[in-house]
Amino acid sequence: MEKKSIMNNFASIRPFAILVLRIVLSGIFIVAAFGKLLHPDALVATVINYNILPIFLATYFAYTLPWVEIIAGIMLLTGFGTRGASFAIGLLLVSFIAAIGVNIERGVSMECGCFDIFDMNEKLGTAILFRDIVFLIVAVLLVFTKDFILSIDNYIGRQIKR
Repeated sequence: MEKKSIMNNFASIRPFAILVLRIVLSGIFIVAAFGKLLHPDALVATVINYNILPIFLATYFAYTLPWVEIIAGIMLLTGFGTRGASFAIGLLLVSFIAAIGVNIERGVSMECGCFDIFDMNEKLGTAILFRDIVFLIVAVLLVFTKDFILSIDNYIGRQIKR
């Protein structure tokens, strides 16, 4: 009986937990995007310094990245195309994890370029890698969630069912 009660309690708070995770992840990517938009040349240099992509692709990636982050973040925040936005953020996180992991393995000491808006000057390391893995787990959870409270997706879904 006790176990069933715990499960019922979790089921009742689950939509709110998902909402909090959605808002937090969207906020992280929106804030990160603004820092990159304010310092595009620094971002280009940072992406090139990762030494993963050829220079022309690194440059393209650097100029595209903040726009993808801000659009996906806003979509996640509003709950419009939530699963697609979560998938896009998940793909970004996979690329970040791979680039960080490769450079940690290489022994490269450099700034990650994650949150330039705060002048955090974070160095690549396992803490950043772990943080991005946690963000990826949240993004994957959101991809596989079907019902989001306080979302445009739910509103549209209810209108279609009428």
